[in-house]
Amino acid sequence: MGLLDGKTALVTGTSRGIGRGIAVELAREGAAVAVAARTVSPDSPARVDGDGVQVSGSLDDLVAQIVDEGGQAVAFPCDLSQADQITALADAVKDRFGRIDILVNSGMPQHTMTGRFWELPAEVYEGQMTIGPRSYFLAARACVPMMIEQRGGVVVNISSPGSCIDFYGAAYSVARAASDRMVQAFATDLDGTGVRAYSLWPSYIRTERLVMAAEGQPAGFDVPEGFDPATGANSPEMVGRGIAQLAADEKDKIGRNGKVVTLAELSEYYGFSDTDGRPAIRHMFIDPMLENFGHVFPLVFEKIAK
Repeated sequence: MGLLDGKTALVTGTSRGIGRGIAVELAREGAAVAVAARTVSPDSPARVDGDGVQVSGSLDDLVAQIVDEGGQAVAFPCDLSQADQITALADAVKDRFGRIDILVNSGMPQHTMTGRFWELPAEVYEGQMTIGPRSYFLAARACVPMMIEQRGGVVVNISSPGSCIDFYGAAYSVARAASDRMVQAFATDLDGTGVRAYSLWPSYIRTERLVMAAEGQPAGFDVPEGFDPATGANSPEMVGRGIAQLAADEKDKIGRNGKVVTLAELSEYYGFSDTDGRPAIRHMFIDPMLENFGHVFPLVFEKIAK
């Protein structure tokens, strides 16, 4: 028996990275998973991201892995920059599965994030906002009415401490701050419906791009000198384990509805570990951020600090 038996999850941005790991883990916990992204097959031109970096991963590969492991997954090609495609995606998932219990917004654009804001092309800001909070909002808008009819569901926005600390540039920070604030507003509107909303901050996650950056390949961002993804980062599946626990916690015993929650906090509260048995990696920015900025964002940071 899995934590999510009988539930359906829609996860965006799943061809690679964090979204892929989330989809794999939710399927392992028994959910039927709808996976959505632009990159359908291994030879798709969408494997080349906005900054020209070619990254492995596709929906076909992901569905094959989940099915091989005994799970259930269906691919839904979707360009998250197109509002009509997001609406059609939600309708297609409902038609296929009859319900949506979990929405995970993990789609993020991949443009270079090294350089000062005036040195970067305007597309960097546009991409961060469009495939970030705009797609998050539109996907929730399309899925939440189904959840309300079911008297329950959960929306999770993947974000990061970049919403409050300056790394990866102004465009990235603004988009992540919008994602965090969005769930607070969602929770206010959803009060009494049985539907919950969270913003989740993973720490370093061993995505394809992170490994590329650590190996000195062009990846669109930098990592600290000497950083080893094998020991300094969690697997993408670890993020899925945290979301599975949040989705199964229908009474919100952790008390984070409408707020930011870190992967480390989820790991400690629910008592789960990574695929290799290690706990969640704590992000180097979180502790100083809480110390220096927590008082400025009391609703966001409430209960993050232990």
